[in-house]
Amino acid sequence: MMVDSSPMDSTCTHCGLPVAGKPPAEGEPQFCCSGCCVAHYLAVRGAEGSADRMAARLALSAFLAMGVMVFSLATYGSSIWEGGSQAELDSDAAAALDGVYRLGALALATPVVYLLGLPLLDAVLRMRRFFSADALILVGAFSAYVVSAWNTFFEGGHVYLETATMVLVLVGLGRWLDTRAKERARCELSLLLPEREPPARRVANGVESEVPADQLALGDLVRVLPGEWLPVDGVVVEGRSFVDSSALTGEAEPVSRGPGDAVLAGGTLVDGTLLVSTEATGGGRVRDEVERLLVEALGDRGRFVRLADRVAGALLPIVLLVALGTLWYHWRHSGAEAGLMHALAVLLISCPCALGIATPLAFWAALSECFHRGALVRGSEVLERLASAKKVFFDKTGTLTDGELELVGVEADDRGVALAAVAALERHSEHPVGHSLRRAWRDGGGSDECLPQVVDFRVLPGRGVEGVVGGATWRAVRAESSEAAETVVDLFRGDERRARFRLRGRPRPEAREVVTALAKRGLAPSILTGDHAGPARAVAQELGIEFEADLLPADKFARIEAAGVDTVFVGDGLNDAAALAAARVGVAVSGGSARSLDVASVNLLRPGLGSLPDLFELSRTAVRTAKQNLAWAFGYNAIGLCLAAIGRLSPIFAASAMVVSSVVVVLNSARIVRRREGEHASNGAERRPRVPTRSSEETVARRTEPA
Repeated sequence: MMVDSSPMDSTCTHCGLPVAGKPPAEGEPQFCCSGCCVAHYLAVRGAEGSADRMAARLALSAFLAMGVMVFSLATYGSSIWEGGSQAELDSDAAAALDGVYRLGALALATPVVYLLGLPLLDAVLRMRRFFSADALILVGAFSAYVVSAWNTFFEGGHVYLETATMVLVLVGLGRWLDTRAKERARCELSLLLPEREPPARRVANGVESEVPADQLALGDLVRVLPGEWLPVDGVVVEGRSFVDSSALTGEAEPVSRGPGDAVLAGGTLVDGTLLVSTEATGGGRVRDEVERLLVEALGDRGRFVRLADRVAGALLPIVLLVALGTLWYHWRHSGAEAGLMHALAVLLISCPCALGIATPLAFWAALSECFHRGALVRGSEVLERLASAKKVFFDKTGTLTDGELELVGVEADDRGVALAAVAALERHSEHPVGHSLRRAWRDGGGSDECLPQVVDFRVLPGRGVEGVVGGATWRAVRAESSEAAETVVDLFRGDERRARFRLRGRPRPEAREVVTALAKRGLAPSILTGDHAGPARAVAQELGIEFEADLLPADKFARIEAAGVDTVFVGDGLNDAAALAAARVGVAVSGGSARSLDVASVNLLRPGLGSLPDLFELSRTAVRTAKQNLAWAFGYNAIGLCLAAIGRLSPIFAASAMVVSSVVVVLNSARIVRRREGEHASNGAERRPRVPTRSSEETVARRTEPA
């Protein structure tokens, strides 16, 4: 079942993740959260190396804040000096020294307020979050600074400059950690595409010319040299090369491609040169569709994410009331300044930073990990549904079998004429049986150019195809009854049967291992197929699972509807649309067409079913991690709020706890990726797919290097 995603009108200016809602005016930045807004203006808008600039600001501010702490410690120790080794200092000298310490602390604190406080204020004003946790923290920190400055010059009371500066440093550090985690999720998308595409080398009338990739048309011939990106989806016409498609499919090893083989945009040629006939360009390429779906997936807000958002929204008024109550209580019993400090501690400890990133980080990590393992998942809600699945239904032909059926027998008066007629009919079909019959025609020496023309072609759902050839109606349909282990197709001219074709399929090499792995995870796999009982029984017995055969598409739909809500259907994404829509989660196996990506909520980008068990395991890990993060965030906020309200936490400790809470959430979510890295290391495999990052100039330079 496809997941409806709200349209993403723009992306975050800082981290690049989708932002729902009305797009900003032209030239105006937009942010997905206040953390990104703070981080963006801390890093100086539009500057290259912004992460380094932000880190430099934080480091400088932290250094100055440590100096403030030293001066503040000296002022707190003046009472000790009066009765200790410094007793010889008269009161005037002690007061003068204390004034110097206060002025030194104020001199160091002022740049910190400028470097970190003003960007936070700018973020609050730009995002109009006047009653947010950021605004309240800002009020508390600025109040501490103003009170300290006033006491330094006029009243001579306590100063709280170390509180104001360390709070700003720790809040800035927390925002930086949060946004860095989100930026890592966005960086997973950059693995798919280079920063800019080099021009394509179009060949027309024997003349080569470089043109932008988006100006290529269907049927154009494109020459691709070693080390270059494939700019189009197409078919190899000439040449042979190993193609590294790891950025798109996650496959670690390059695959050999030659004449007649399909290639996808985004792959990189390792050694040879290819001449490719364009079949898709611009936004119609598989790569463009995958990128769009990845962006939608990152923008999807599942049940746990929505829950965290609602809780964070409800938390603010509660925290505000508790902070006001804390301010009033401690003001009455300990004075205004103590009340202000304890209220600031309440605001800091209750800042919902960890709560805001608790679930998105877990699901973003799982989504990117699924992609690295060859599965494109349509969002966090799909992962939640996968985690709760109990039953898995498989289509047979092209899903559990490899789709390459072998023609093992032909009953016909004229084998050549029969093969030509059925190949002409199946030329317009996308079913694996049709592909196999056309391949048998080509293997016998035939070519598609020699096939007769078919008019009035139509598909007979669940049965076969028919069309008019030479003025007569021909039909290629499954045999009405067959208990044999082959798939039987009858060819009719009118009502007269002219030929019978027997085809035999074989399960995919990994099918038994996948079925066993799913059963160990508590899932109940079975087969729903439109094929006859004989071929279905042969596959089911070999895999050790149950089956239902002779099902029309409507029958599959009904079976899945009757099975309940915890169902997954795995099909080829071409002729199983109804079943994929009926299932709680529809999984389309690798089909190599951009159109099939729109059919299901999960797409297996690698050939085969090998990534299916990992998909279920990752979905359960993501949900478990999200629950752990939420439990931690809830517990931390509840306990910390109580301690701060009764005056047991200082503002600096509360701000430190806020940072630690975010770090715990980030590290717990990162375990999903670390598990993959550990598995790859233990298997001697690479940490992640190899992704070329050469610019077009570097590619040209490589071409001119001597061999």
